Amino acid sequence: MYGIPIDNAIDKITQINNKMLIIVGSEKVEGWFYYNSDYNIAIGNQPHSEVAALAIFLDRIYKGGELNIQFSDAKLSIIPQERGKRVRRNG
Repeated sequence: MYGIPIDNAIDKITQINNKMLIIVGSEKVEGWFYYNSDYNIAIGNQPHSEVAALAIFLDRIYKGGELNIQFSDAKLSIIPQERGKRVRRNG
């Protein structure tokens, strides 16, 4: 909530080609991390859950494409349907 708004930093962050360590939290995160991180990103300025903040951050990083990722080594696949649930066992 107290960092740079995500909209002001997302273009720079999406240009990073290295692995990232993402730390999500607020008052329980030690100050050392804030002073030694490359970015301190805020997802809005109103209270919200850490899970929601991470979901929004990842959605911005993947530009919505994370919803269509297919894993080649998946043991199960969920087949979209209007009603009910259909699960397919792979390989």
